[in-house]
Amino acid sequence: MTRRAVVRGNPRPGESGVALVAVLLALLILAGIATAAAVAALGQLRAAEMAGRAAAGRAAARGGVERVLAENRAWSLAAVGDSAVELLADAFGERGSRRVLGLRIAGEFHLFVAEADPGGGLRMRDARLVWWMDPESRVASHEAVVESDSVVVAAGARVDAHSVLAGRSGFPACDGSPVLAGALGGRPVPAVGAPPRPPEWGAGGDGADFADLRLGWFGRSELAALADHDVAAGGLPPPGCSGCWSGLVFGSGRVRLTGSGAGVLAVDGDLVFAGGSSWSGLVLASGSVVFEPGSTLSGLVRGGGAVTLAGNSVVDGSACAAFEALNAATSLARPIPAPARSWLGPLPPGTE
Repeated sequence: MTRRAVVRGNPRPGESGVALVAVLLALLILAGIATAAAVAALGQLRAAEMAGRAAAGRAAARGGVERVLAENRAWSLAAVGDSAVELLADAFGERGSRRVLGLRIAGEFHLFVAEADPGGGLRMRDARLVWWMDPESRVASHEAVVESDSVVVAAGARVDAHSVLAGRSGFPACDGSPVLAGALGGRPVPAVGAPPRPPEWGAGGDGADFADLRLGWFGRSELAALADHDVAAGGLPPPGCSGCWSGLVFGSGRVRLTGSGAGVLAVDGDLVFAGGSSWSGLVLASGSVVFEPGSTLSGLVRGGGAVTLAGNSVVDGSACAAFEALNAATSLARPIPAPARSWLGPLPPGTE
């Protein structure tokens, strides 16, 4: 067998150098791609970290507002035109801090502005519009001592309206209140008048829960849930006196009152003041209100049906009694978020 010789040719001059350059170029390109990918990944990591911190700050800000809404059980001390009041200041996470400021923008409307910093100086702000009932503003919304579409005053009965800001036994005068003095002190207060239009009274666009009985943004079901005392149909109110405030008293059906009592009385139905009974404060009823002979009320009345005063019954118009009753009804002293989409954030710095 004949062996064939294999002759390997020598590379041409310059071929090795070109290959080396090509390899180096490829390595440089790959290194550039890897570096760009690393930079992009690092940028995305930082962006994700920043977005996570921003989300944590936003969540903490909203959580602060929700905490204030859930825990605050007092009447607001802020006044329209005043500086913001700090409602909450606490820490969250490992090194985060937050605070919630309250700003009163109208009689019963507030802006809760929350600021949260999860750490690193990234401050997130959010705000919510809030309704916060004010006893003075609530009383000032009454334009007559007895408000109803139908008022019958029998011979011998009377509705007094000449001293609504004067004090009575058990509660002081309230003529020092600028809100009440401005609303009820600058003109003669009518003894009787029609109830206000929605949304002050009646449903309007607020739904059936507000159709017959409401106190600001508190409808029938919320008044029942917040009541300090529930007067069952046909039952009696808790024992009391003109100076013993019972807070919020709620009743449904046909409620007949005997004895004496004081507070905010809200009835989803008809209300009867038995002869010899007395009440001090604010009375709201979806149905008719009847004052039997010898019954008395110091305060204000708003009824959805007819209001009838039998002989020798008296409604002594007193804004001060209604004001004191609301002040004592601390179950109502809570901020309520505005319905629907009331979040107003994120907000720029310096909002407060």
